[in-house]
Amino acid sequence: MKAITDKELKDLYQALTPLLGLRIDWLAIPENAVEGFEPSQVAVIVNTLLDGVLPQIELLTTNEESKEILKKIGLGKSPRLLGEREGYPDYVHVSGKRVELKGHFVDNPKLKLKRPPTKREPSARLKENVTKDVIQPENDVLLIAAIQLVDIDGFCSPVIVDIGLFSMIECVNARDKRLLETGGKWINGKPRVITVNGTIKKVKGEPLNEFDYEKDTNFGKLKRIPYKPVQDFLSKWS
Repeated sequence: MKAITDKELKDLYQALTPLLGLRIDWLAIPENAVEGFEPSQVAVIVNTLLDGVLPQIELLTTNEESKEILKKIGLGKSPRLLGEREGYPDYVHVSGKRVELKGHFVDNPKLKLKRPPTKREPSARLKENVTKDVIQPENDVLLIAAIQLVDIDGFCSPVIVDIGLFSMIECVNARDKRLLETGGKWINGKPRVITVNGTIKKVKGEPLNEFDYEKDTNFGKLKRIPYKPVQDFLSKWS
């Protein structure tokens, strides 16, 4: 099976480098108001904004010079059925490469956000609708945008501090392999894991049935995909 090459990933990365350092000035939270937000709440707002506006990439900034640069990136929203929200992929690049976007929110220790006692696992994931039969291995890319809230002149706005590009087929292969290696399986097109009762039966050597499995609520989370390039990128911004 032909997969996207390292050179193609590097070329696409170069095409998308104008995103680096970009301030998304649609969102500006007064510095003295950020303590009312948890990092996860800001992440949801920022990722939703980024997903919606990225096809009109020049609208991410009000700076006229930056707008002209961003117009040339060449990303457009992927065609999908009317009303379809969870379609795949998110975007198509002028090169023909197809791009699925996931945001990775990077906490800024300099800001007085309302941090919970324990750090929450990011919710970004490759859902079960991204399966091998819808992937074009030679074209499909996972784009992870690392985004951090930065104080600029008393207002906190999201800034894209880094981007990572990864072969989608490699990510999905690693995701699905993990499910099987941890005892899970696909049932009626849904990823399932063994229940507590199913685990007891398995230890006893008893056969399992469909009712011994339950929905995998963590399926596809980026932090749980054992693909080293992705984990190296996330570790860099954890």
